[in-house]
Amino acid sequence: MSQTQAGIMDFRWNLWRPLLDCKLCRSIAFSVFVLILAIESIILIPSSLNFYNNELRRLEEKAVATVNAALMIDGQLQPERLQVQVSGLLRDTQILGLSVLRRDGSILSHAGDADFGDFKFEVVLQDPFQIARRRIRNGRCYDIAWSRNINGTPLILLARMDSSGLNTALVAFVLRIAGLVALIVAVVTSGTMLVLYRSVLNPILRLRGSMLAAAANPNRAHDFRISERPGDELGDVFEAHNQMLRRVAESKLADRLRAEEQARFLVRHDTLTGLPNRTFFLEHLRQALQAACQRRENVVVFVVNLAAFRAINDSLGQAAGDRVLREAARRLNEGLQPPLFVARLAGDDFGIAWAGPIPPSDSAAQAEQILAKLSHPINLSGTEVRLQARIGIAHSKGDCVDPETLLHDANLALSRARDDAQTRYQFFAPSMTEEARRRQEIERELRYALEHEGLQLFYQAKVDLGSVEDEPHLAACEALIRWRHPTWGILSPAQFIPIAEATGLILRLGDWALHAACAQICSWQAEHRTPPRIAVNLSAEQFRDRDLPERVGRILQACGTDPALLELEITESAAMEDAANTMKTLSALRKLGVRLAIDDFGTGYSSLSYLRKFEIDSIKIDKSFVDDISRDANADAICETIISLGRSLGKRVVAEGVETDTQLEFLRSRGCHEAQGYLFGRPVPAPEFAIRLARHD
Repeated sequence: MSQTQAGIMDFRWNLWRPLLDCKLCRSIAFSVFVLILAIESIILIPSSLNFYNNELRRLEEKAVATVNAALMIDGQLQPERLQVQVSGLLRDTQILGLSVLRRDGSILSHAGDADFGDFKFEVVLQDPFQIARRRIRNGRCYDIAWSRNINGTPLILLARMDSSGLNTALVAFVLRIAGLVALIVAVVTSGTMLVLYRSVLNPILRLRGSMLAAAANPNRAHDFRISERPGDELGDVFEAHNQMLRRVAESKLADRLRAEEQARFLVRHDTLTGLPNRTFFLEHLRQALQAACQRRENVVVFVVNLAAFRAINDSLGQAAGDRVLREAARRLNEGLQPPLFVARLAGDDFGIAWAGPIPPSDSAAQAEQILAKLSHPINLSGTEVRLQARIGIAHSKGDCVDPETLLHDANLALSRARDDAQTRYQFFAPSMTEEARRRQEIERELRYALEHEGLQLFYQAKVDLGSVEDEPHLAACEALIRWRHPTWGILSPAQFIPIAEATGLILRLGDWALHAACAQICSWQAEHRTPPRIAVNLSAEQFRDRDLPERVGRILQACGTDPALLELEITESAAMEDAANTMKTLSALRKLGVRLAIDDFGTGYSSLSYLRKFEIDSIKIDKSFVDDISRDANADAICETIISLGRSLGKRVVAEGVETDTQLEFLRSRGCHEAQGYLFGRPVPAPEFAIRLARHD
């Protein structure tokens, strides 16, 4: 094949290839082909029938003419001569059989194997000009009957002709017509498709390609516009399509810009309150400090903490807590003068930045304004709550400090304010940095001690003041945690418990103390000693834990301790923080079988109605009242009132911090049930306390 021929074939293939690859083109081509084929087939059927009938007529006319001519030549009706003529016709024509009959039906002559006995030709007798016809043997034979006068004698002629060749001719005719039809269909279909492809399908395919590309890359939809437009209605479609792509591209661009703006906002803002977050606050603070450093002005940072927010969140639910945070954010952001930069740093902590020539007195006034704004009551679905805040304040004092340091200083001041219940706001002092470092060191060492058995329990006796012996009878003991540090020596709880509460270690520490006390009870029982009831202090953080009853139950079960030998002490202030929840927790603990006591009684704000409802066994008179017995009439009156109140409510009364015989006699004379203090023994480790148990036994 030459290169020219190959090029021609490639051209033809490239011309038809788009049509073959297009599903729509193939579908239309097939539909056109089938439609034209159906139309031509409908036309072919009557044409074929007409062709067949015409061929039969020609065969018939030929036979009639041949027979008539042969009989007219002789014109004699003698049977012998007629027989010879009839037989001769069979040899030279397509006539298979021939009979000559009189009108009465008698046969004058017959030749061939044709049997015309069942041929009904009455129509010929009725009308001499009619011809009777029939096809037999599946169309292979064709019989005709007609009338003819020979020498004035009317005769009936019956002829049987061979028509088998007509079927072959019909097949050939159909094949010729079918081939012609196929050619016409192919030409018409191809022409139609070429016209449709160029005028309709090709533009539609271009539109399809543009739409698919735009759908795959919506951000670049405008790049897939169709530049060439037809001059017909499709041109309007293309123009509308291009406009749609332009709007899509513009919409996508606007969506992306909005999403980017939203992302930037979310990165720098708190989703709950809408305030700037810690990151944005530090960015703003850095800019403010740089400007203040150049002008030798001051930048003040306030860190505001919502006191008791956790109690609100726990008692009223997270939704209520979220409402409190949003309301606090609104008041801080809208209600302060002059307008300050306010941010939510984390949880219930808010940060406020104020730049300018600000003296400490103005900072204090601003802190008072913040506290006043937050103190207004908030209605939470019928429940009115009042926010109490603590504020830590740090000044840059014109120094070029970094924002992290200034914020850290404000947080240190806040920690000091939270440690003192009477302090509402606290200014940062350099000594707090050393104190914070010391607290971090204690926290780190305390974690290590918890993991490596660096803690132990000391036990201080509680005596029964109703006993008549010279030495009061041992009634119980209180477990007091001690930390024996290899470098610092023995540390009292006052040195590390506040740090444990601030860092969240108090729960682990409390669980350890409960487990150690229960294990000690079992150890003394294993030594065949009679263990006393052991009282263990619960921190406020432990008591807020909703899982406290379950945790205590697991520890009792793990140690196999008799619950009646364990007493749990909770401070009065912790019990009254959420009285309704306190009743539920005390009830759940009571079901475990442990004993319950209110510690430091008289220092809080107990409601007598709640005290009556609390399921407790005893109340403890705070040491501060016991210390002033016989020295302060008010202390005497308070102690006497507490003892009287406890006895009237059916609760045992325990006095702590008893150190003198005068205090002992006063308490015994007023009917106090138990006492503990240095007068009866200092807290000692378990082995030393076991010696007293042995003496008691």
